[in-house]
Amino acid sequence: MELVTDLDQASISLVQRYMKIGYNRAARLIEHMEAEGIVGPSDGVKPRKSAGQKDPQVKNRKVHVVSLGCPKNQVDAEVMAAILQKHDFDITREPGIADIIIVNTCAFILPAKEEAIDAILRMSRWKKAGMCSHLVVTGCLSQRYGKTLEKTIPEVDLFLGIAEIPNIANHLERLEGGPHPSRRSVVGKPDFLMNANHPRLLSTAPSTAYLKIADGCSNRCSYCVIPTIRGKTRSRSLEDVLQEAQYLAKRGVKEIILTAQDTTAYGKDLEEKQSLGHLLKRLSTIKRYNGSGCSIPIRSA
Repeated sequence: MELVTDLDQASISLVQRYMKIGYNRAARLIEHMEAEGIVGPSDGVKPRKSAGQKDPQVKNRKVHVVSLGCPKNQVDAEVMAAILQKHDFDITREPGIADIIIVNTCAFILPAKEEAIDAILRMSRWKKAGMCSHLVVTGCLSQRYGKTLEKTIPEVDLFLGIAEIPNIANHLERLEGGPHPSRRSVVGKPDFLMNANHPRLLSTAPSTAYLKIADGCSNRCSYCVIPTIRGKTRSRSLEDVLQEAQYLAKRGVKEIILTAQDTTAYGKDLEEKQSLGHLLKRLSTIKRYNGSGCSIPIRSA
């Protein structure tokens, strides 16, 4: 948007140079600017002329979610995307047409932190260009460094910790509706654990889905930061896991991949002690919903 405002015009080549992006993405961005009334329609002459500012009264409802790191993080991103859909946000695969961008981060080892910072800065270009209104960072990097990152990455509007996953829609609606929040990081105890009642917008291939059976870790290895970031081991109940597995099978999933920080510790923290072996036996009774009568294959990530 700054490009159009400053130059009173826009073209694919100008957007490519300004945003440092490829031709196809720049072309889609120009198409989006035309659809949003930011630039005028093509008249055979390039660059196109500015059509004026976006209407400030129009709510920003398109959200792009970037998920980094492990399958556990991917499941968290799927939960957030589905919650946002239920609150009338539109999830888009294209950052160039998103009004809000969420980067769901990993911070386990140095390369993961570097990847997260790089992704945040890359996504911030859309905000600097005026196409994205808000940039939000969630996941492990926020949980571990949220307050520190407020100062070092001012482009980010909000850093949210693990416990804020189910509250994502409320946070985005506050960003949309009022002045800039006084607190740019909301990081509490990492105690969130999804259950079968949480919706998911699956991002895997249609035939495959992850199934998070637990979160956190209680081993406290001296070299590992996971207990600090994700909290102690929290297992979902056996019946809750089975309920979600049954739901995934009804959706046509043919392979379920179990995931957790410490899969073999499943059930040891529950009041009614369970084990991974018992869970696998129960999961093996779930049949595919394709008329074959075959059990769904289960494996671990």
